[in-house]
Amino acid sequence: MSRFNTENPYFLPRGKWWWFALGLLLILAGWLYLRGYNVSLPFIEHHDEAQNLLEAQHIIDFGHARGVFRESYPPGLRAVIYPFLKHIKPVEAHHGIMLPPLRLITIGAWMLAVVFVALLGAMIAHPLTGLMAAAIWIVNPWVVDRAHFVLPDGYLTLFTLLAIWLALVGSLQGRRSFSTAATYSIMLAITFKTQAIFVAPLIIFLPLITRSSPQPIHHDALQQTFWNCLRFSVFLFWLLVLYPTLDAPEEIHFFPVLELRLIMPTPQILWEGLSKLLLTFQPLSIWLAATLAGGLLWRYRQRVNGIALLTVSLSALAWLIGTHILPTRGFHLRQYFGMGAMLAILYAVSLTGLILLLEEALTRLPLRRSQFLPRLQAILPASVVTGLLAISLLPAYRESDALAHNFTLHDRRNDLMRYMDTSLEPGKFITDRNSPNHKTLNRAWGGYTGVHDYPLAQNEWGLLKKSLEIWREKEAVYAIAPYEPMLQNPDIYFPDETVLLKSYPPDPNFRGPSMVVLSLYPMQQEMLARLGSIAFKGYDINGAEFAPGGTIIFRFYWQAEAATATPHHVFNHLLTSDGEIAAQVDGIPLWDARRDTATWDDPDEILLGRNYILHLPAELPAGRYSLISGFYDPESGVRLAAADGSEHARISDIVVRASG
Repeated sequence: MSRFNTENPYFLPRGKWWWFALGLLLILAGWLYLRGYNVSLPFIEHHDEAQNLLEAQHIIDFGHARGVFRESYPPGLRAVIYPFLKHIKPVEAHHGIMLPPLRLITIGAWMLAVVFVALLGAMIAHPLTGLMAAAIWIVNPWVVDRAHFVLPDGYLTLFTLLAIWLALVGSLQGRRSFSTAATYSIMLAITFKTQAIFVAPLIIFLPLITRSSPQPIHHDALQQTFWNCLRFSVFLFWLLVLYPTLDAPEEIHFFPVLELRLIMPTPQILWEGLSKLLLTFQPLSIWLAATLAGGLLWRYRQRVNGIALLTVSLSALAWLIGTHILPTRGFHLRQYFGMGAMLAILYAVSLTGLILLLEEALTRLPLRRSQFLPRLQAILPASVVTGLLAISLLPAYRESDALAHNFTLHDRRNDLMRYMDTSLEPGKFITDRNSPNHKTLNRAWGGYTGVHDYPLAQNEWGLLKKSLEIWREKEAVYAIAPYEPMLQNPDIYFPDETVLLKSYPPDPNFRGPSMVVLSLYPMQQEMLARLGSIAFKGYDINGAEFAPGGTIIFRFYWQAEAATATPHHVFNHLLTSDGEIAAQVDGIPLWDARRDTATWDDPDEILLGRNYILHLPAELPAGRYSLISGFYDPESGVRLAAADGSEHARISDIVVRASG
């Protein structure tokens, strides 16, 4: 490797064109990363975002993160979130309101990581290498999907790449302050995710690369390495001894800690993990072609920074092996973003071999004395390779662009929050444990800020496998179920025993799941009556015969073809045989006044009315009475009328028994 070139008096590209091109690439990154940065809000879609916010809030409230399940995790992201919750968030506000600025900062970390991908690529082989590496990294859908959320991966990638770049500059340029900064940078990376610890030895001992020189090891390099080791030892002492990193809970994601053990991965296991990671960029066939092109670099080794190439390659290998040594739940791509950035660099380095080959081929043309040849030699090879690269990246860009567009769509789980809070009486619900709705109505994890509470009765979907009596025994009143099964069988959700209240069918203009909301109790009595645009579909009632002084409790099921122009109230009258009012109760139609009739704009929705309580006078004579109901504007007193002009719907006959 000593035969490779390591001499470069500049550690930053000098051409203005390079920085201009990098600026354009950052604009592309901003288009993909920043578009829809407030995805899903105010609903907190990503489970780990809620976890990270709660940990920081727990530190503010109690001085530690214990009790939030992940107290042993590194504190980097908590340190980013903490000042926002402590000093910026209004005291009474939900912690979720800090997600927009926190997401912007996190996206900023991802975009800075792009810069260091480009700088490392340019340092290794060719200025264009860095730009190609940045483009490869930017359009990767795996990255775009992660960059929108407040997670540690962007910071981990940034500080790891920064540490590698600083260490290389410090070692190759003899800049001691850069080597020191590299050590601190890898420490920062580890505070966000411990996977960066596998790269730390390369960062710390990189000053000793002068051993490959014919000159003896410089005293300054030894001294620098000693102090870097000391700094890192103090950091490890704090992380492992003073900070509760080793105080893991009894289980990590349901995986017993006692079963964790060091495992040396086999080549097959490493390849399986590596291939999954490679496929986030390109098909394996393209990687094979790029690897073959990279073999050309040996021919042009005098134009390649061998130390930088070896450092990035060993860092990627250390990351791959290290994360397999201590497995918990198998291979997870989210643990490999730092390594992914290094693979993007190596991919671009391999393509550089083609550029150098084309440059050499042009010099052998018979037109070598042409005045246009130097310019052609500089432009044509780069244009050909970057053009082919751009074509190969188009599918990834389209997928990333579709992801970014999807992030801009309205998340219908916010609609579900408002619907439940304003339309349904508080009660427990069941849903799929693996569905996106297990935390939609959870204040801490989903960002729910409604007035009424809807606790989760069971987060394991089994409505179709268990009887409704089992769910009712768990005090479940509602179910939030996937919509898709109804496409195959409209009667799948027990139509005779449940009521389909609200549907959210598949719609490409919305984010979030397609779903239905069910009442787990059937409608007692069906009826057909219409007043204005509102139809009476049925009602529940606590009886048909009462004693004087008794209480009639009832509620209605409505369906509205269109909303009313003004909010209407409901009147309920108990009439004698002469049409006189014996008792009455008026009020708003639903549980919450915010959902008035002027908002009834879904003709497919079944509106579950509030419970009306009609108190019978103690002296009410025995006999048969009629219960009627209707809608009226409380401001004008005008009632909704039926097609025949009637201003009420007849509900039921009520028998009042003789007292005694």
